[in-house]
Amino acid sequence: MQTAEKDALVKSIFSDKKVFEKEILNITCNSDRIEVMDILAKRIIQILLKEELNFLYMKDLNSFKFSLIVNLLFREIANEWVSYAQEYLGYEKTKTLDIIQDKISVMFILELIKEYFTQYKIYFVQEIADSFIDLVESMPSPTLSNDLINEVLKSSFVKKGNISVIYSYSQLWGRVRNAHNAKKDKITKVQIMISEAKSREDLKSLEYKEEALEVKPLAFFNDALLRLRNTMVQYMMGIDKYPIR
Repeated sequence: MQTAEKDALVKSIFSDKKVFEKEILNITCNSDRIEVMDILAKRIIQILLKEELNFLYMKDLNSFKFSLIVNLLFREIANEWVSYAQEYLGYEKTKTLDIIQDKISVMFILELIKEYFTQYKIYFVQEIADSFIDLVESMPSPTLSNDLINEVLKSSFVKKGNISVIYSYSQLWGRVRNAHNAKKDKITKVQIMISEAKSREDLKSLEYKEEALEVKPLAFFNDALLRLRNTMVQYMMGIDKYPIR
């Protein structure tokens, strides 16, 4: 690719959303966009911001704010540009960084990220809600909780119309244990079916089902937990950060 062609492509990338998505993020349709946002939500909540927004790792709610996600989205997408520019365009790192740090490029990506977060925030808050249930699952007994769990149970996270959807930690622990056992039972049944599969097609279908069950959040194995998850999601969709008092 000639220099003039590269320059024209770069200009198009940072001025046209469809070109940017296709070239940098491999997005050509809305289902691609959803897949990318779901992957980013898992990476950001489970790894990059686990101490700030993942209940399994955070110490308290003082750091709970979604601006952290927006900042990480910028970094993750900027990194995709860096990889693209170096591998596909053959740019040196200095030139690659100069382009991404240009005011026009920065503003373009910021607008794109704001749009993404507005439309796909639910994927991030679902990860956060699931991490709270995972935290309860990690507790060894219905009488042993921790300060963070107790703080959440008293907060707006678990209230619908000022009425809590969970009345006590022991009740919650029991629901989580039931969901854990129900999930385990379903996986075991599928594994037995896999061992008895007669055809390659049946085997592939069952293996896919097993994989889907493995990653399915616990909330989907207990109606009460699903109500709790939905309440947490609904609350987080309406806030930018947790209002520490």
